[in-house]
Amino acid sequence: METFFYVGTYTQPIHFGTGEVLLGKGEGIYCIALDHDTGTARVVHVNPSVPNPSFLCCSGQGFLWAVSELKEYEGMASGAVSSFRIHRDSLALERINTVQTMGENPCYVSVDPESGLLFAANYSSGSLSVFPVNGDGSLEPVCQLITRVGSGPRADRQEGPHVHCAVPLPGMSRVLACDLGTDRICEYPIRPDNSRLSEDLVCENAAPAGSGPRHLAFSAGLDVCYVSLELSSGILTLRRDGSGWTPVQTVDSCDKSHTYGAHIENLCADIHLMPDGRFLYCSNRGRDCISAFAVAPDGTLRHRGDFPSNGRTPRSFCVDPSGAYLLCANQDSDNVSIFRIRQEDGGLELTGAVEIPTPVNVVALPELD
Repeated sequence: METFFYVGTYTQPIHFGTGEVLLGKGEGIYCIALDHDTGTARVVHVNPSVPNPSFLCCSGQGFLWAVSELKEYEGMASGAVSSFRIHRDSLALERINTVQTMGENPCYVSVDPESGLLFAANYSSGSLSVFPVNGDGSLEPVCQLITRVGSGPRADRQEGPHVHCAVPLPGMSRVLACDLGTDRICEYPIRPDNSRLSEDLVCENAAPAGSGPRHLAFSAGLDVCYVSLELSSGILTLRRDGSGWTPVQTVDSCDKSHTYGAHIENLCADIHLMPDGRFLYCSNRGRDCISAFAVAPDGTLRHRGDFPSNGRTPRSFCVDPSGAYLLCANQDSDNVSIFRIRQEDGGLELTGAVEIPTPVNVVALPELD
């Protein structure tokens, strides 16, 4: 049996918030096939049609959307987001259209199928772009741009707002966004007419000062939210409490007492749950590992181990829909590593890797309608 994934890459130089410049070497959006029997993967094809297609999202209707993580697009201070049609026979991508985000360096994209809205997080501009999605997968121009204000205590990384993700809550007509620059996790309601977000927040939660909330993962019941804290290398657990969220636990994103890489600054990044919710994983750049946590019935976490990512700078990863494998994009070693997930304890066993230049994001192809 094979499962298919798409991998976003950097194809051009990218300037990070850390001040580093990475020379993107990717050729576009890669489609890879995972063999469940052997735990190995192969590249099926590459779509080179847009620059810096770093983060992706897919729908069961056969569409894929990708941000172009750029400071300038078509002469404007803006990145872009493109829509693609997935050809069901070959899984090749056909670009439908591209629109500007009206914000610099979009680094995350998500879609809410119930409202028909797509969201892009513009890191450098500290803003959130909202787009209507048409029935054919194409995008209308930005219908709303929410620009945040504020700063945090880390002058080198929190001189202003930096929206890093925006995640819809299925069935709840709400979107949660992380602002790394102001240490805030904001919940926006989607208007009843599904035209845009209401800027009257449902709630705004403060993460620990200087922690830099980056990405989110939700329990199946949407009553527990896990937040990766990039700057403090932590994971914040929030529990739904009426119309808001209550912090219940903060843990390290990896074993900081371990001698391996203990002298290296660590920045945690992506965070995902197993489909059955028994284990949670978090990627750590610097320590270059994926950390595993057991999830207790009350939603709290217990560290189960750190597993080398088989590369440098594990940026993003994906747990395959069956819960059998985890695929990790090692941005600075040009490979996507494949791990079999031990079902008894959540541990990771390396089974293979596929060479992809400067990979950033891995998403699973959902079952197509």
